[in-house]
Amino acid sequence: MEEEVQLTRYAKVMLGDPKKALIAMAIPIVISNFIQSANNIIDTIWLTSIGVDAQAAVSTIFPIFFIVIGLGNGIAVGVSQALARRVGANNKVEANNVAEQAIVMSLILSIVLTIVFLLFAEQIIIAGGGSSNMDACMAYAIPIFVGFPAIILSDIFSGLLRSEGSSKRAMYIMVLGAGLNIILDPIFIFGLDMGISGAAWATTVSMAVPMVMVVYWYYVRKDTYVIPTFKGFRFDGGLIADILKVGVPASMEMVLLSIMMMAMNLIIESVGSVEGIAVYGNSWKLMDLFFMPTMAIGFAVVPLCAAAVGAKDYHRVRTIYNLALKYGILISIAITVVLLLFAEYLVIPFSYSEETLPLRSQMVTMLMICALFMPFSPLGYTSSGYFQGMGWGLKSLSIILMLNLLRIPICLMMASVYGTLESIWWGVVAAEILGSLYGGVFGYHSIRKLVSGGYPQFRPSE
Repeated sequence: MEEEVQLTRYAKVMLGDPKKALIAMAIPIVISNFIQSANNIIDTIWLTSIGVDAQAAVSTIFPIFFIVIGLGNGIAVGVSQALARRVGANNKVEANNVAEQAIVMSLILSIVLTIVFLLFAEQIIIAGGGSSNMDACMAYAIPIFVGFPAIILSDIFSGLLRSEGSSKRAMYIMVLGAGLNIILDPIFIFGLDMGISGAAWATTVSMAVPMVMVVYWYYVRKDTYVIPTFKGFRFDGGLIADILKVGVPASMEMVLLSIMMMAMNLIIESVGSVEGIAVYGNSWKLMDLFFMPTMAIGFAVVPLCAAAVGAKDYHRVRTIYNLALKYGILISIAITVVLLLFAEYLVIPFSYSEETLPLRSQMVTMLMICALFMPFSPLGYTSSGYFQGMGWGLKSLSIILMLNLLRIPICLMMASVYGTLESIWWGVVAAEILGSLYGGVFGYHSIRKLVSGGYPQFRPSE
């Protein structure tokens, strides 16, 4: 009975009514991701006044930047399922150890990445399709590379907080960082006359500042379930393996997304040059904004399913999965309607200058075409979150492989046969629908097998 007192109010919500738990976890993730995406859009709006080269540079560097974000998010997902399982079992000692392993491992990784990316910046940009726009790309890339430690640790702490049910605090980290970036952007870009590099420095500074909040929660208020002290710290191979069995495939998912983005830039460049890349990058930022509810529900599923596994309540896993799928599909249908009705207005902030105005019609076309796959996307995201929560990182990775490995050959074929940007957008739709259907069927059959006792390691106590 004494152990039960250790559960925080956030952890109790996470282990309580599934519907309330899903809403409590997902809404803060939606808000934080929405603000983060809005922040990326505002970055682009500021840079619109600089010109197409600046927009294209951001679109080129973003996939490279996304690789590092993906590594951080991947470890965060691995930590989330490993730690949430211990919260579900109310094992505070192991939960603290999981958090400490993740923080140290992430710090080492981020420092190594910073050094490597700075040393090979030009080669990396060329691989990302930025050879024709090198000066602008370098000006944006270097400050971002310097900020890798702050960016990765921000992801890790957000994952730690979500895994103990404190989704609101994870949101505060993201909101503060995005809010600071929105304030600093015009100061650095125009006030300090730093141009495109000012936008990158604003991002780096704004990701570092929220770490103060984390220190306050852990070591001043001390009201979190997990309190990493690092006393007598040493690497624990078993806990690291538990984190990485999901973290590595989850990181690979993000890396694959980045590789796909870079490959798409190269395919688009062959058809529409720098302007085509700007159209794709700007439009996809808007799509990311509307993806937020579906992605947030998928992220929320990870700790909720993991905590249910820790408590050995497998019927609860099915309830969470079904609720997440229902909410995701309903929201995505509404989003599709919004995109179809208001696409021409949504693209105005990206095409208000004389130089970017010619991009507007193509951006509208891309949004309206890509809106058609939105109702299918929850099938993939929800199943991916479920597999990650169960500790099956490779099964989750297979869904992302289907989504992204299909996109490249389909879009390449469309570009080769029809040679238009519009044909590439239809290729994106075809790949997204096929990959999502695969994810939905795979997840549905796995859930049925789980509740029927088909997985020996997840059968109720025997």
